[in-house]
Amino acid sequence: MIDWLTKIRDKPSRMVIGLMSGTSADQVDACLCEITGFGLDTRARVVHLASVDYPERVRHLLTHRIGSLTVEEVARLNFLIAQVFAQGVLKCIQQANYRPSQIDFIASHGQTLAHYPEADNDCLPVPATLQVGDISLIAQLTGIVTIGDFRPADMAQGGQGAPLVPYADLVLFRDSSIGRVVQNIGGIANLTYLPPGCTPEQVVAFDTGPGNMVIDAIVDKLTQGRQTMDMDGKLALSGTVNQEFLSWLMSHEYFAKPPPKSTGREEFGVQYAAQILEQYAQFTKKSGATWDPAVHLEDIVATVSELTVRSIVEAYKSWILPKGPIHQVILGGGGARNPYLVSRLEQELSEFSPGIQVLTHQHFGISDKAKEALAFAILGNQFVGGMANNVPAATGASRSVIMGKLALPW
Repeated sequence: MIDWLTKIRDKPSRMVIGLMSGTSADQVDACLCEITGFGLDTRARVVHLASVDYPERVRHLLTHRIGSLTVEEVARLNFLIAQVFAQGVLKCIQQANYRPSQIDFIASHGQTLAHYPEADNDCLPVPATLQVGDISLIAQLTGIVTIGDFRPADMAQGGQGAPLVPYADLVLFRDSSIGRVVQNIGGIANLTYLPPGCTPEQVVAFDTGPGNMVIDAIVDKLTQGRQTMDMDGKLALSGTVNQEFLSWLMSHEYFAKPPPKSTGREEFGVQYAAQILEQYAQFTKKSGATWDPAVHLEDIVATVSELTVRSIVEAYKSWILPKGPIHQVILGGGGARNPYLVSRLEQELSEFSPGIQVLTHQHFGISDKAKEALAFAILGNQFVGGMANNVPAATGASRSVIMGKLALPW
C-alpha cells in the first residue's frame, strides 16, 4: 500500500477519473483527467467526459422517496448506485481509448442521501451525513483504486462537510487581480468567492439555497411527470412572477443565516415544493382568483425560478461584497443552461455592480458538465499527495484535514 502511494505521488502526472452525482440525481458524470503537481501548484487537463443515466426507479427514490427510504432500500441503493458509478468509469475509459490499468485512481463524490451538518436533533444530537455508492464495490468492479466519502473528516473537526468544491475552485480560478465568484446552479445553488490574490484563508463558500431542485419538483408535480424540468426556461419566460408570493418565499430562515452553511433536499426537496403549491393556492384564492394548477403553471415556475435568482443575488449583497470586489461570475451546473436564470442574474448583477462579467466554465477551457467531477479528481489527488483538501474558511472546520477514504481492488 505504501509502495503504491509513493509510486503514484512520484509520477510526473496522474490519470484520474472523478465521479460526480449531484442533488438533481439525474445521472453520474465520469471525468477522465490528467493531473500534475499538488496543492496550489496543481494543474488539471480534462481528457474525456462520459455520463450514465440513473435507472428511472433509482431517480424516483432519490428525488421523491429520499425522506422515507427503508433501511433495506438504503443498503441496496448503496450497492446499486456503486454499480452505476462503475459503469460510468468503464464507459469513460472505453470512449477515451484507454485501459483500466492506465488509470491511477478514481475519486468519487457518491450520491448524497442525507446531510445534517448541525447537531440539532434532540434524540441524536450529533451532525451526520451519508453518501452512498460504496467505494469498495467501485474498486472491485473497475479494478482501480477508489477514493471517496470526503465529508466526514471535515465534519469531525466541526465543519459542515460542505461545500467540498472550493478547494478545486481555488486551484482552477484564483487570480492576482480579479475577484471571482464561481456560481454553481445544480439542484442546490452554491458559490465560491475568490477575492483578488486569494489565499485559502480568504475563500468564502456556501450554499445559497435552491438551484434547479424546486423548479424541477414543481414542473414534475404540475405536469404529472410529463416534464421533469423547465427545458430552456420556457415556462418561466412565459410566466409572470408573483412578487407577493416571492416575498414569502424569500422569508425562509435559511437565506438570512450567515455562512458557513450548507443545505439540500432535507430543506428544499419535494416536501418544500409541496408546501409551496399549497401556499400558492391559498395566495391565489385570497386574491379572489380561481386556483387552477394548469392555468398557473407558468407563473408558479417563473416565481420559483426568481427565488433561485434572488437568493443568489441577496447572498452576494450580504456575504460577498463586504469581503471584496466581484469582477467576474463564472456560472456552472444545469442552471447555466437555463436562459431565464442566466438573463435575470445578468440583469440583477448589472444593477448593483455594473461591469461584472458573467462567464461560464467554457471560457476557461473546462466543460461545464465536467467541472464538478473534475473537482473531485483534484480532491482525490490531494489525498494521494497526503495534503489537506478541505477549506476551513468555507466549511467552518477548526483545522485543515485530509478528506477521503481508500478502497483497494486487490
